[in-house]
Amino acid sequence: MADIVSIFVDPIVTAIIDTAVSLIKEEFVAIQGVEEEVKKLSKNLKTIQAVLKDAEQKQLDPACDETLRIWLSNLKDAACDAEDILDTFATETFLWKRKQQVREICPLISIGNIRYKSSVAHKIKEISATFNEIEKEKNKFHLDISSNGGRPQNLPQTTFFVDTTGVFGRDSEKERLINQMLSNESDVEGDVSVIPIIGMGGLGKTTLAQLIFIDERVKKHFEFKMWVCVSVDFNLRRILKEMIEFHTEMEFPNNLATSILVSRLIKLVSGKSILLVLDDVWIENYEQWAPLHDVLKQGGKASRVLVTTRDINVLKIMGTQPHHSLDDLPENECWSLFKKIAFIDCNLPVDIQKELEDIGKKIVGKCNGLPLAVKAMGGLLRGNVHKNNWEQILRHSIWELEKSRRPGILPALKLSYDHLPSYLKQCFAYCSIFPKAYVFDRKELVKFWMVEAFIQPIQQTSLEETGIEYFDELLMRSFFQIFNIGDKERYRMHDLIHDLAVSVSTPQCCLVKDNKLCDFPEMPRHVSLLCQDLQNPTSQIIEKCTKLRTLLLPSVDLKNVGQDLDKMFHSLKYIRVLDLSSSSLSKLPSSIEEVKLLRYLDLSRTEIKSLPSSLCNLCNLQTVKLLGCVWLFRLPKDLGKMVKLHYLELDEMFWFKCQTLPPRMGNLTSLRTLHAFAVSRTSGYGIEELKNMANLTGTLHISNLDNAVNAVDTKLNEKESLRKLVLEWSDKDFNQEDQVRAERDLKDLQPHSNLEELALFHFKGSNFPLWMTDGVLQNLVRLTLSHCTKCATLSVGQLPNLRELYIKRMQELQEWPEALCHSLVRLHISNCPNLRKVPDLMPNLIVLKIKKCDSLKAIPMAPFEFLILIDNLVMEDWQEGEFIALDDQGNHEGDPKPTLIDLLELKLEDCPDMQALPLFFAPQKLEIRGCGLITALPHPLLCQRL
Repeated sequence: MADIVSIFVDPIVTAIIDTAVSLIKEEFVAIQGVEEEVKKLSKNLKTIQAVLKDAEQKQLDPACDETLRIWLSNLKDAACDAEDILDTFATETFLWKRKQQVREICPLISIGNIRYKSSVAHKIKEISATFNEIEKEKNKFHLDISSNGGRPQNLPQTTFFVDTTGVFGRDSEKERLINQMLSNESDVEGDVSVIPIIGMGGLGKTTLAQLIFIDERVKKHFEFKMWVCVSVDFNLRRILKEMIEFHTEMEFPNNLATSILVSRLIKLVSGKSILLVLDDVWIENYEQWAPLHDVLKQGGKASRVLVTTRDINVLKIMGTQPHHSLDDLPENECWSLFKKIAFIDCNLPVDIQKELEDIGKKIVGKCNGLPLAVKAMGGLLRGNVHKNNWEQILRHSIWELEKSRRPGILPALKLSYDHLPSYLKQCFAYCSIFPKAYVFDRKELVKFWMVEAFIQPIQQTSLEETGIEYFDELLMRSFFQIFNIGDKERYRMHDLIHDLAVSVSTPQCCLVKDNKLCDFPEMPRHVSLLCQDLQNPTSQIIEKCTKLRTLLLPSVDLKNVGQDLDKMFHSLKYIRVLDLSSSSLSKLPSSIEEVKLLRYLDLSRTEIKSLPSSLCNLCNLQTVKLLGCVWLFRLPKDLGKMVKLHYLELDEMFWFKCQTLPPRMGNLTSLRTLHAFAVSRTSGYGIEELKNMANLTGTLHISNLDNAVNAVDTKLNEKESLRKLVLEWSDKDFNQEDQVRAERDLKDLQPHSNLEELALFHFKGSNFPLWMTDGVLQNLVRLTLSHCTKCATLSVGQLPNLRELYIKRMQELQEWPEALCHSLVRLHISNCPNLRKVPDLMPNLIVLKIKKCDSLKAIPMAPFEFLILIDNLVMEDWQEGEFIALDDQGNHEGDPKPTLIDLLELKLEDCPDMQALPLFFAPQKLEIRGCGLITALPHPLLCQRL
């Protein structure tokens, strides 16, 4: 019996209807003579859409007529084809309208336009006829009409979090393994102890390893800890690189030789006690393990390697200590896990709760002790309080059918997938083109979903926000797992979940590996090539995969791909996503303009030196990634034509090297990322370019503000997603008129109250605007004032969340009026020769640095931990006394204590009026230079930490 794969069509049909409806209104459609065909297509699609919900539901019934599934499959293929054709036509419509705007008169129709008209009109008529037949055929299935029109309902707002500390039933295993790891009996002189955890997929081997990895006893015992997810490919160079990156928290080039990586790692681990977790290991022979084993032997004898695996051969090849077999989770623990997920935030009457619990326990019993399956079922029934729905899941025939037909895919997982809404099914299935153990960044994955048009618009909600809700819904249902190793929150798919994604996405999605024969028996639409030799698969793609939408080429060796790319661009007319990152590609062919539907282009970490001007003809591009392109110094001059661009991703080095941006950047009204903008009085470079860029996020650095003609045009107060703003004037000499204009401009540059960081450089005015001092910036946490040479007074008392303040080269600053700076944690002041006084009390100040403040005599009273005083000619007063800590509301908490008793590090240099060190402080580090009046160290009892 054939495997039942639920076919999702509804979101594709919805997207086509939206495109068709918008096209009907366009003049270009009438000129091309296809208006009636588009209207007919739209009508047929709406009729089909009305019954799709019922059709997609009925296909899941094993007794369903196979012809319904065939009808859905044909419908999906036709819908994808229609989407390609209509998207192409919509693009040509947009380009035609843009030419009309430029010419301001209707152009004469050229011979080229006539050919184009005939081709496109014929394709639209063909696809319309196809849907006419599909629409007629639907009647024989007697499908019910849906009332919601195929639109997704608003997703529940969820803050679901997979808490690794809430794992059930693994405490004894955790304790036993930790005791084994910390015991001296596991020490091996001249070798490293390898402790394997073995068990079938879905039992929680990785989760157990994570619990051990973050345990405080383990953290204290080992000098270094590293985590590498190995998966099927035991690649020595990748493992070495990830070990070094995990420890150093730095990214290293992909092309580093193995010998260099070995040398660097040996320097790191030599003689040190390390813990290395190798997660999900598959290995065939000792020769694969030996080189890494030799490196790890250089660590201290207390080092440990914790290995998780499903393969018993790994024990024989790698294990040096007794292995730990992970058994099925006991049924009572499975029930606790299920109950925690399924009944969260449910306040049900006792009788209903008991009925659901009775059914739930039977469902849990069918999960056979696998935590992953239990989580899937809990996520599926989470928030569902209808008894009939629970009984339907319990009685579902998939529990029996899947055992006999598809043992590799757990019934619970397949059942959970089948009950996803269609718009989530396509998002999940798409993830199959990423390899097993891939670490997902939530926002980056949402960008892929956006450019593939998987995210359906919801009123007053951005596509990014809706995409995040999609992801959180999949996370809640355990299709993703939070993977917290280190400080960053990342996500992974369990191997069995990935197997499910591959199962339901084939043949539309295809991932090609080195050890897999490259053959495309059916025409895929999304392909990822994870192989070094690209010649054969690339040739086949050019020849066979003309309907391809996604192509990921994350290979480290693409030296000769340029010629193939040119052929590819002429062949793959419908491609939306192209990833060429981490390659040695040095030139992008100008024929890139042929792929008019391209929406996502990643050239990060390539050797690209310039971008072809033809790239700017791609009006659908939403994301262009150019991170780590060290030879790229400029952007093409017509970038302003790419009006749908959302993300232009460049790193700090580019903005440092780039002297001039392209003109008319203000056309990019959808842009989210613009790190820097240099104001000029030349047309296309004025400050008014920022006026309509309301969607900017993150950091914006506006320089050369002397050239601003009308600063209020920036409308910074409407840019609510900006988090950091840098405002910079030139450092040239200025007069009274410049000073007045700078004050007026800064007043007009008021940011939105969501701003978290503000920096002013070379501000020429003598007074700060009210929005900086009267409490508008309630969320500001960091303020930098540098070279604001005319300002004599500083006030930050109305910034309740300010934690960091940096003041530099404010030559005329004299006063800092007494204010309650409750929130300030870090303060740096340098080169302020006329500053005489700072506020006496800063109850939460931990770090203070004062340098070259020739008029300042005393530091504030604060619970310092780090204090640096350099080149302060009249500094003399430590402000010692007793101090009572204040909470965030300014209320006293705790007992009084000496103000400097918590000081850990003190650096005192060239402060000639300082007569002695503080009386009560016990530093760990003390550095004194050029302070001739200081002749004694603290009392010996207070020097014990030095």
